[in-house]
This record gives sequence, C-alpha cells and structure tokens, in this order.
Amino acid sequence: MTFKDEIYRLILKAFYKSIYKIDINFNNFEPARQDAYILVGNHPCLHDGVYISTYLKSPPKPIINTFMFTSKVWKFILTKIYPSIAKRKGQNDIITVRSMMQTIKSGRGVMLFPEGNSSFFGQQSKIPFSTYKFMKKMKKDVVISKTNGAYLVTPRWAKKRVRRGLIEVNFYTLIKGEEMDSLTVEEIESKIIEAIKFNDFDWNREKKHSYGFKKRAHGIERFIYVCPKCMSHQTIYSKGNNIYCEKCGHIATFNDHVLLEGLDFDNLVEWDKLQKTQLEKLSKIDLYSKGTLFQVDIIKQKSVKIGFVEASLINNKFILQHRKQEYRFDLDKIKGLTLTRKDEVSFDYEEETYFIKMEDPMLFYDTIKYKDGGL
Repeated sequence: MTFKDEIYRLILKAFYKSIYKIDINFNNFEPARQDAYILVGNHPCLHDGVYISTYLKSPPKPIINTFMFTSKVWKFILTKIYPSIAKRKGQNDIITVRSMMQTIKSGRGVMLFPEGNSSFFGQQSKIPFSTYKFMKKMKKDVVISKTNGAYLVTPRWAKKRVRRGLIEVNFYTLIKGEEMDSLTVEEIESKIIEAIKFNDFDWNREKKHSYGFKKRAHGIERFIYVCPKCMSHQTIYSKGNNIYCEKCGHIATFNDHVLLEGLDFDNLVEWDKLQKTQLEKLSKIDLYSKGTLFQVDIIKQKSVKIGFVEASLINNKFILQHRKQEYRFDLDKIKGLTLTRKDEVSFDYEEETYFIKMEDPMLFYDTIKYKDGGL
C-alpha cells in the first residue's frame, strides 16, 4: 500500500469500528502476509469484503458485484482504496476468472465470497462447483475468514443497522497450497462448505449476545411475503420490533437476541422455508408491486434512472409500466436474475441490463425463479 492507501485504510477501519463492535481472531494466519493466497469468506452482509480488508496489511483483491460500481461512493472505494474485480452475479463470467488468475500470477491474492449473494435470511447458500476447480488449479493457500453476527447487525432487508452490534471474525489457514495436488475437487468442496457454513440465529441462540434496537423489524416486508398464520401474501408490515399482518394483526416480535417470539419458529430461515411452500400457488396468480426502474451500462459501470413503474407478473411476463413506455419481459428470456443490494431485482434481457428498486423484491425474485424452473 502507498502512504495514501494506508491513510484511506485507517479511515475506513475507524469508520467500521465506530458502527460495529468487531472482534478479530487471526489464529494461525499472519495478517501482514503479502504473498498470493485465496481468502474465502462466508457472506452474511453486503460490506464483508470491505471491513475485513481493513484488518489486512496487503488485502487480497475482492471479487465484487459489478452493480456496486454504479454507485459513485462505492466505485471510489472499490477502485481507489481497495482495487477490486467486478463480477456479475448469476452469470459465468470468463473475464472475471481470467482477472482472478492474472491477479494471483502477479503475486497478489484474491478474496472470494463463493456464495455470490450475501445472505438473504442469515445462513449460507449454495456454492458453484467451479469455485473449487479454480482453487485446485491455482495451488495457493486457502485462508478462511469465518464471520458470525454480521447478519444480525445488518440484515440484508433492514433499513437500519444495529450500532455497536457484535461481529466475530476468525481467520485461519484451511488448506496449504502444496496439499492441493493430493486433494480431489470433491474433497476441497467438502472442506470449504464445512468451513464457511453458518447460521447466525443458531449461533446467537447459544451465545445470547444482545442486538437491541428499537426498529429491528423495519424493512422485513421486503423479504417476507407470506403470513405464517393466514398464509396470505403481501400483507406483512413492520413497526418497531414488531411484525404485523394486515389480516391477523400482530404476529411476531424480535427480541434482543434477534430471535422471533410469537410463532412456531424463532428465525427467518424457517419463515423463508414456509413462504417458499406457497410459490406454486403464487405462480398461478397475478402479482403486483411498484418501484423505480434503472437501465445499466455494464461496460461503463453507470446506471440511468428511467423512473417510477407499476410492476406486475402476469402469466409468463414481467411487465413494468412507465408513464412513457411499457416494458414487457418474457420470463424465459430473462438472464442473470438476482437480488442486488437490499431491494433491487436485476436482470439481463436480450442486449440490455436493468434493475428495479421495488417494494416486494423477494416475492418477485422467488416467483420469477420458480416460474422459470430455477427455484
């Protein structure tokens, strides 16, 4: 790092320490090492790659969702402070893989969050098999950065973070580079999956750390779309730490440990499993929402605001009605569908890329995936 880079790093580190209580344990890992290695982390929140990097003297290049670069602030951070490799979620990006290989060959490490998407509901998601093939091919040390508590501090759906909430990060070397030849890709897969497996609700049910906050539930209706009592959809709303249904009234409360009280289950992982059982029914009816549509220039890493749209899923079409134009997308032609940031459904259609910042992102994301056979 240059002197200027080091100043930026210290400023960012101070910023994150002011909003989070971060407990770092390096174990058998040397944070000042400068050789090329592969840092692999679980992905509980959107900012993992940045705050983890502030604790490393020569941080590996993180692989970051290309949509983050469309924000001027994040583009500055990810190009000037922590030069990063852009990756489009939901797509097999050959250019990204080549950039990763070139980075390692140049003597610098890479930082991977192989789940791709930061956690929707507080536990790990599936990892593409190609990730393990890449590790075996590179024959570099695989270092784990295992995080607990970060989802509870700043859930993907939340409008506010818990100030000074505890985040625990444990670094350790999982596989030495010289061991790669003796391991099969399947054995590497097994080791990585076990190493980064997490469930913040299970973790805190045991630890009982307090994450007290007066508006804990705000934003939950972005990701939770089915009431577990009456099974109606799009009736959930929040106030303070409480969750309500427009038909049932008060249905649940988050306690200080971010566990739910008032239902047959105490966490969002189980709630998501329940709501997904309703997708067959939801896929057969018309769904409506609203939001703001943007068109994205992936090459220039810029987005252009189109404006307010009425959104609907009718039969096998995703329809966005703007005051000047109607956008109609056949579901079987939508590519690279994913959720970015907190409430943005992004996708490619023919030669264009769009995202819609909307009120019901998870409902539309899940239903489109289900209709297209991908969920």
